[in-house]
Amino acid sequence: MVAFGGPVLGSVGALGFAGAAHVMDSPLLFALADFGFMINLFNLIPLGMMDGGRICGAISPYAGLVGLGIGGTAAYSGMISNPIFYLVLLGGGYQTFMRFYDPLGHAPPNYYRITTAQRVAITGGYFGLVGALFAAMAWNRDYMMTPEQLQQKQLASDITYSRRYG
Repeated sequence: MVAFGGPVLGSVGALGFAGAAHVMDSPLLFALADFGFMINLFNLIPLGMMDGGRICGAISPYAGLVGLGIGGTAAYSGMISNPIFYLVLLGGGYQTFMRFYDPLGHAPPNYYRITTAQRVAITGGYFGLVGALFAAMAWNRDYMMTPEQLQQKQLASDITYSRRYG
């Protein structure tokens, strides 16, 4: 349950930026909110030592394989080309391998022993948070502007200012 703390609070912070962006009509705050939603969604990939790996490790031992598939696809397709991500992917691969190769030695006893009700709650919370982040990104994307749109908005603002005060 502790692994939910970072993504939940990070998502609340990003939602705060989105709310401030709407109030202030600020393209910068919309971009910061989008980054906050995206980084929390990235953190929820069920891979190794990331929060998603910890959460999904409690759901199923096979979640690490799903995370390796997602991470491998992102790396292979060039979606993510950061060398640090490659290290995270290698660490997640090792951790997933050890979970199957040595299930008793890689984690403290009772680490993954949870009740069915707890497993259902964790699963619902995980997929609910992932769904909420995807929805928030889609909602936020409707209000973000391209650099060209920002230039046009600035130009229109400058013209209005010069007509009024010029």
